[in-house]
Amino acid sequence: ENFAGVMNFVIFPMFFTSSALYPLWRIKESSILLYNIATYNPFTHVVELIRFALYGQVNYYSLAYVSISCAVFLSLAIWGYDPTRGTLARLKGN
Repeated sequence: ENFAGVMNFVIFPMFFTSSALYPLWRIKESSILLYNIATYNPFTHVVELIRFALYGQVNYYSLAYVSISCAVFLSLAIWGYDPTRGTLARLKGN
């Protein structure tokens, strides 16, 4: 129930504003606003890494963007995690 809310609220909009469905150059031709949104979306850069990998190439800009995004999100997750309210506390009934 909780994960479904996250999927609907965060993941789906990020997916549809990424370059997963259309290449980034095609998005730029159709809408500059959508292109600007897509360039800040980490999913776009993951998809671009996969596209380049299929051709045996490396997109270093996307690799750096994904690495920095992962470091930032991991830092936020570690900073925001409260071990007193973790999984073990819920299982024990506290």
